[in-house]
Amino acid sequence: MPSVFTFERRVEFCETDAAGIAHFSSLIVFMEQAEHALLRSLGLSVALTHTSLFKKSVSKDTTYSWPRVKVECDFQAPARFEDVLWIETSVASLGTKSVTYQHRITNNGSVIASGKMTCVCCALQGDSMASVPVPPRIRELLQRFAPT
Repeated sequence: MPSVFTFERRVEFCETDAAGIAHFSSLIVFMEQAEHALLRSLGLSVALTHTSLFKKSVSKDTTYSWPRVKVECDFQAPARFEDVLWIETSVASLGTKSVTYQHRITNNGSVIASGKMTCVCCALQGDSMASVPVPPRIRELLQRFAPT
């Protein structure tokens, strides 16, 4: 059974609309923040040039990035200012060049939203960017959160 990474996040005033409800775009940001926290927990980063583990075990010469190519979010209930949300994140699928994260956002045990975010592994060289296979070390680390 895959592991689930859990990230706690409070809804801030600036993330709400006039009714005091978290704006839908904020929930997508929360999903992205949970992904970043998951990567940091593995010694990685979404900007892979800033991580010592990455530099030692993946590549010293290539800069990688993970642009989003697809985002889905199903909203079930409102989140309000000061609510403490839990974002559960796992890897829904790990492709040759991409990873799709599954997110579930809850407030006091009730589901607020669920969604997926697909990110493609890209190598940056100068002004160009090209999709590349997920490096073996990163694949190995993410596998813990992926279905078998």
